[in-house]
Amino acid sequence: MIYGLAAALGWGFSDFAAAVSGRRVGAFATVVVSHIASAILTTVLVLVVAPDLGGLREVGPWLGPIAILMTAGYYAFYRGLELGPISVVSPVLASYAVGPVVLAIVLLGESLSLVVAGGIVLTIVGTALASTDLRTFRAGAERAPGLPWAIAASALFGVGAYVFGWASRRAGWLPAIWFSRSLSAVLFLVWTVAAAARRRPAGDEGARDRRPPFRLSTAAVGLAVAIGLVDTVAASAYGRGSEVGYISIVTAASAIYPVLPVLAGTVFLHERPAPNQAVGVAILIAGLMAVGLG
Repeated sequence: MIYGLAAALGWGFSDFAAAVSGRRVGAFATVVVSHIASAILTTVLVLVVAPDLGGLREVGPWLGPIAILMTAGYYAFYRGLELGPISVVSPVLASYAVGPVVLAIVLLGESLSLVVAGGIVLTIVGTALASTDLRTFRAGAERAPGLPWAIAASALFGVGAYVFGWASRRAGWLPAIWFSRSLSAVLFLVWTVAAAARRRPAGDEGARDRRPPFRLSTAAVGLAVAIGLVDTVAASAYGRGSEVGYISIVTAASAIYPVLPVLAGTVFLHERPAPNQAVGVAILIAGLMAVGLG
């Protein structure tokens, strides 16, 4: 559970920072730079730690297609955060936790006591309440163009998180995250080159526009790199927790991360909290205590 909470802390920060970065330079620039930074970090770790990469022969055929799904999921998520608001997009994404929990129980045979199972349910429900203003959620969802992106990202992340957790258990967390992040970075680079090649300058239909599909300041690059590094640490915690423990429990603990960016959005972006959020926090704490005690 500790690994799941560590993942939640990292993802909470990266979500809020991604929302800020996306609104400044766009979702595409943010996701490309952050994933390149993640790939570089994990490659350095592999070179320094020198883990056994033999397990990738078993999990690689699964991680490859999942990396494509996660690439689309990250773009959808960052696009949703770019369009906002965080208080609508982030809680919707938290529903991703349902998929890995159910799949871990059904496919991996993870046996949970009634206390732990109840704690997982309370944690997910409490997170949804604590990170959502029920008074304005419906109206916000109706006028939030980021909502469809958040729903798509939630479905993609649900499948991806389960496969990543399973791969971490079979091959080790470091080989699994290095393989998936490196492949995602390559996919985003190919996407960037393709986007640049398709651009044409105004008034010249026959020539290609050689400008990059986006331009970044030094500060923007620094923020996107920080997002990638923190997200990598969070994903590493999730992978390590899945390697040594139950994927269902790690996922439930990590699912509380939407509370953090919503809190940051309240403080820095002046998004107002709701009374139901206090109830959600109480339920969330009760759920985590039940999981921990169980």
